[in-house]
Amino acid sequence: MIEVRGMRVTLKDVAEEVGLSVSSVSRVINNTGRISDEKRKAVFEAAKRLNYTPNANARELKKQTSSTIGVIIPDITNSFFVRMLKSIDLRLWEQGYNIIFCDTDESVERELEYYQLLKEKNVAGIIVSPASRSMIYENETQNINCVFVDNEPYMTEKPYSFVSINNCEASMELTQRVIDQGYRDIIMIIGSLDETSSNQRLIGFQNCLRANNIEWTHDRVYFGDCHYKSGFEIVEDLIARNRLPECIYAHNNMEAYGAYAALRKHKIRIPEDIALVCFDGKDPTFMQDTNITGIIQPVEEIAEAAVEMVLNNMKTPGKHNRRLLPYGFYEGHTLKSRT
Repeated sequence: MIEVRGMRVTLKDVAEEVGLSVSSVSRVINNTGRISDEKRKAVFEAAKRLNYTPNANARELKKQTSSTIGVIIPDITNSFFVRMLKSIDLRLWEQGYNIIFCDTDESVERELEYYQLLKEKNVAGIIVSPASRSMIYENETQNINCVFVDNEPYMTEKPYSFVSINNCEASMELTQRVIDQGYRDIIMIIGSLDETSSNQRLIGFQNCLRANNIEWTHDRVYFGDCHYKSGFEIVEDLIARNRLPECIYAHNNMEAYGAYAALRKHKIRIPEDIALVCFDGKDPTFMQDTNITGIIQPVEEIAEAAVEMVLNNMKTPGKHNRRLLPYGFYEGHTLKSRT
């Protein structure tokens, strides 16, 4: 009998003990292939004598399963995605899963690289917020358990799992609240229209203006890159050209914080001199005195739904789901009645 001391017992050790090939022993351990009952019994007895324990990682690879979920987000500096990531991590940890998270910094190229890397690591599923509505997933999700959040990918006819809010409806509601407070000169700071959330929020803004007989002109929209700096620079430019409106609608929190900082720099009072609204502007951890009026997305619920989808897809592959969750409105300190 072989004695194995000071090291992990391997399949090779068991094979040598019973005089069989490693592949034969592997078939017995993994219950695959045809092996006689006599040899099967001999293998299990030898494994018991040697205290052989199957390697969990190897068995996961063999079964093409994993206890790891990949998470791809576009901006780790955005508190919305930080909260989403924390919630996803907590929900998966409660279910016995680990995560690998990747920050694309709004780069489609980096997003694709991370996606390919996670596939190579054989993760059990991927939760991704796409940086744009690009075609990179068109031929990539055929056999991958993938759930999209916040932004949708470009897909022609292929089904996919997705969770977010109704951004068009939410944007219309926010714009209507601004108009109801007596504002008509409103401009919007928007991100890339390649992002479905940006696109839908712009459509909601346009539709609401037209529904209220407010003329739509292209100079009502200023394009940023979803970051603090772009919000700051756009407002600096508006101030320099003496083109400040009655209200600024920033499509996300980071651009709103940049806009807020630029206004404060020039001692422009909010909301006395100008109003400011946005999505997800309630974040005292970013700017202590800033609670911006606007739409609040249910981040924890979105994360929970995404985790539920990715785990359910493991049980029933090919079953896709699309969910739009209820959103809320936050009455901050940046909008007041003009009437």
